[in-house]
Amino acid sequence: MSTPPVISLAGENQARSWLNRIKALAWLLLLLPALSPLFRPGFFVSDDGRFHVYRMAALADAWRHGVLHPRLFPDFGFGYGQAVLNFYSPLSYWPGALLSFLGMSPAVAAQWTVGLGFVLAALAAYGYVRSLWGHNAGVLAALIYTYLPYHLADAYTRGALPEHMAFIFPPLILWAYTAAFRAETRQDALRPLLWGALAWAGLVLTHNLTTLLMALAAVPHLLLLALWTRRWQRLPLAGFSLLLAMALSAGYWLPVLLESQFMGIGGGPSRGYENHLLGPAQLILHQLVYPYRNGQATALVYPLSWLTPLVLISGLAVWIRRRGQSEQGALLAYHGGLVLAAVAMTTTLSLPLWHPLTPLLGHLQYPWRFLMLVAVGLLGPAALVAQPLGRVRSVLWMPIATILLSLIALPNLPLKPLELPAAQVWSPVRMWQEDAEAGQVGATWTGEFLPVTVAEQRWALGRPREDAVDGPLLDPPPQIQVTGIGYAQMEATVETKTPFILRLHQFAQPGWNAWIDDMPASIRATDELGLVSVDVPAGTHRIRMAFGETWPRRAGSGLAVLALIGWVGMAWRRRESPALRMTAGFLLACGLVLALNGLGIGRSLRAPAPVQARLDDAALLVGYESKPARGERALDVTLYWFALRDMGGNVKAFVHLLDGAGQVVGQHDGDPVGGFTPTSRWRAGEIIADTHRIALPPGVPPGEYSLKAGLYEPATITNLAVQPATPDNRVALGTVEIEE
Repeated sequence: MSTPPVISLAGENQARSWLNRIKALAWLLLLLPALSPLFRPGFFVSDDGRFHVYRMAALADAWRHGVLHPRLFPDFGFGYGQAVLNFYSPLSYWPGALLSFLGMSPAVAAQWTVGLGFVLAALAAYGYVRSLWGHNAGVLAALIYTYLPYHLADAYTRGALPEHMAFIFPPLILWAYTAAFRAETRQDALRPLLWGALAWAGLVLTHNLTTLLMALAAVPHLLLLALWTRRWQRLPLAGFSLLLAMALSAGYWLPVLLESQFMGIGGGPSRGYENHLLGPAQLILHQLVYPYRNGQATALVYPLSWLTPLVLISGLAVWIRRRGQSEQGALLAYHGGLVLAAVAMTTTLSLPLWHPLTPLLGHLQYPWRFLMLVAVGLLGPAALVAQPLGRVRSVLWMPIATILLSLIALPNLPLKPLELPAAQVWSPVRMWQEDAEAGQVGATWTGEFLPVTVAEQRWALGRPREDAVDGPLLDPPPQIQVTGIGYAQMEATVETKTPFILRLHQFAQPGWNAWIDDMPASIRATDELGLVSVDVPAGTHRIRMAFGETWPRRAGSGLAVLALIGWVGMAWRRRESPALRMTAGFLLACGLVLALNGLGIGRSLRAPAPVQARLDDAALLVGYESKPARGERALDVTLYWFALRDMGGNVKAFVHLLDGAGQVVGQHDGDPVGGFTPTSRWRAGEIIADTHRIALPPGVPPGEYSLKAGLYEPATITNLAVQPATPDNRVALGTVEIEE
């Protein structure tokens, strides 16, 4: 008798499994209305959105210079440098920076990042709710989480990108720790606890204020889980997971904790929240469609739409009808209580809590941030509302629910186009112009990233110095050669007969270090701008000044490395979880690359073309660089000036592009550093990097051109005298090749 053939169903089962997964995720198409504003050309007007575009572009630019985790953006603050990522949300900018690094316009990359935030947050909400109440509940909860007006306002009205990205993590945290307490054995609980540690670390690195909010919500959640499951012994394991998360993110929060005192961010909490609390009568809007703006076109203080009480009351009605019969009754009670508590914190009724807790809650600035916890809390009632929908085909109720949610939340979004061409974003000049118009500094509405050593008012930083007078001349002037320029780094050789103070055009702040002849030298802040300065003795010396590590940064990074090794080791032992092991391998590779880069591997250093020219008693021109401008047909020429004295007046700088016949075919002139460092701001001994963008007219053919530069008196249009002397008092820099 012949043996019947063996038919394998493995391939068919695998195909069916993938088909089921695709069907399970098909509901993501229901997010398209929420993402539709991102499909419009150009960026959109919002409170803070353009600031985050500039930060993404700055991060991508740092990567091009070989610096993977730049705590300092040296071009921010009118070119004086601000340590934005040392104190604020580094992880939230990585997706957009990666897209920008790969060639996408930073504004478009920011839009993609907003869309990614919506999708990942919806998936996180779906996964958490589905694990407890099933597919239908997960879909409805994810839709309500996405279309909640405050979630949309965070992205499109406030432009609060880091807070928007933070919506991803609260459902992941609840999912992980709920799974850990529900697990049958202690070993089974370890896997979700590892994911939970990662989710907490991600939240810390994404938005510190949301971390504070979620910490307030997490404590009762853990206690309730222990009470519900009767597994009190899991609390120490959960505590270990939280400690692991803190260690994983220590490279960020430890410097924030210990170095904020040196910055405006360390000014402490305020009671400004009192101006944004709602009265009980203002709590719920009566309009069918959420307005986002009031009659004067100013932002609301984000009251609730009627959607929130509707979902809460509907969920309660389902609960009562079923007489409270649910295995997850404790969790449902937690979610309902979270909604009520978070809503109460946005009203004047909560002032008795706000006042004594001002040292903690005052950092939140705006009570409406509690609406994120309202969104998280609504996941439970939404799951209850979805239960009766199980009798209706999902192909019917899901689109209807999406349409209703869209009609409530989308029509009145105040979307106005904002042109942010790539060329203007890659250059810091537009950012400086906007800062100057708003009287601010550093692409922000406050001076939180301004060092406390800066005595000048922030609105005056880009303007001429009042009561400026000529100071004593550095005589004889030192001989300066800039031998290396890197990202927030300068190397030079100096020959001087008398001691002097060497200053960089950068704010002094934690992280700046100096070496003279390879020996550490003391850094100090000087003058009203608190410039980073070092005392140079007489003689010939090699000077190096660079922004880098401090002991809190080293300690935090070291702790993070140890925690990462521990996390990877525990994750790798979970053979039953390929996803956990793949994540472990990825994080280990990322950690290794970041650690090596932190030691200097991969960072670039370039040498400007040397120049030795003296312009009257104002300055020495000690070097220059030229390169094609990004995003447009133009040439960026950077002049390196060395100020010979404090200056009482303002002279202009210029760069000319000349053809073979000596005719000027392109030029740029104005106050140095994009117009925002008038020479009355220069201090004796300061090195200033002054970039001029020369637009190339359409008729300029490719070929070799020459560059000349100088300074002139604007009143008489007279060039300052140049030594060595030239017939036209212009300094010949060299030649440059113009391409098509």
